[in-house]
Amino acid sequence: MDLKGLYDNSLAFRAGLLNWKSMANSELKTRDPKDLRSAISDDDRILYLMDEISRRARRSYDLSIAGIGLNRTQWRIIGLLLQEPDLTQAEIAKRLELESATIGQAVIALCKRGVTKRDKAPSDGRVWQIRFTDDIETLLPQLRKSADTLHEALWEGFETDEKAALRMLLSRLSKNLSKIPSALD
Repeated sequence: MDLKGLYDNSLAFRAGLLNWKSMANSELKTRDPKDLRSAISDDDRILYLMDEISRRARRSYDLSIAGIGLNRTQWRIIGLLLQEPDLTQAEIAKRLELESATIGQAVIALCKRGVTKRDKAPSDGRVWQIRFTDDIETLLPQLRKSADTLHEALWEGFETDEKAALRMLLSRLSKNLSKIPSALD
């Protein structure tokens, strides 16, 4: 390209850049200065959505099991113990991010119901280890039915491979988060 061609291209580029700048400036002038939505990124929106889904699923499950006399803390303790048997009361409080007193009251209620028991931990007599009794087996079918009803509504329209892909992505996110120190560590 000769010098005149370069000059013409440069002028065209500058004209385009000036036009883009004037469009951007006019958009900024017409935008409400109190509109702070741009401070929220798409990544933020994904986290908010994940939180909303989790919160609404917990609320729905709360409603479905209210008839069997469990509150959220109690069913969360049961769910955690199903995944990790023989946790101490302190470990449960830490994992569920709840106060020790809250967990203590819920565990006492579960013990009165006969589905859990508290034993002194063999390694430290000051610590309560929480275990299921055989009576948990009478409660599990009711919890399973409530969970299945929630899952049926939640996963309506999803294919098995879509759920598998989502599980994989969420596992990757969880693994990434495990690299970041948190208050639970």
